[in-house]
Amino acid sequence: MPDARRFRGTSWNVGEVFVFDDTIEHEARNDSDELRVVLIFDVWNPQLSTQDRQVVNALASAARAYGQPQPAAAQA
Repeated sequence: MPDARRFRGTSWNVGEVFVFDDTIEHEARNDSDELRVVLIFDVWNPQLSTQDRQVVNALASAARAYGQPQPAAAQA
């Protein structure tokens, strides 16, 4: 039932590896009764400089820390 599996914006062949850039808006669905396995690998865009990567890391760290309880020493 391949038509029950959808990925907006492109298509893939059942049983083959499918790689995409998830920084682009996307939507994936599996409306079938078949198992779908997803392996996620985070890799840097090769067009980012070292400085760009440091900025992205700092933003991601700040986003993860947002709303998290702070140690008592940091609150003073």
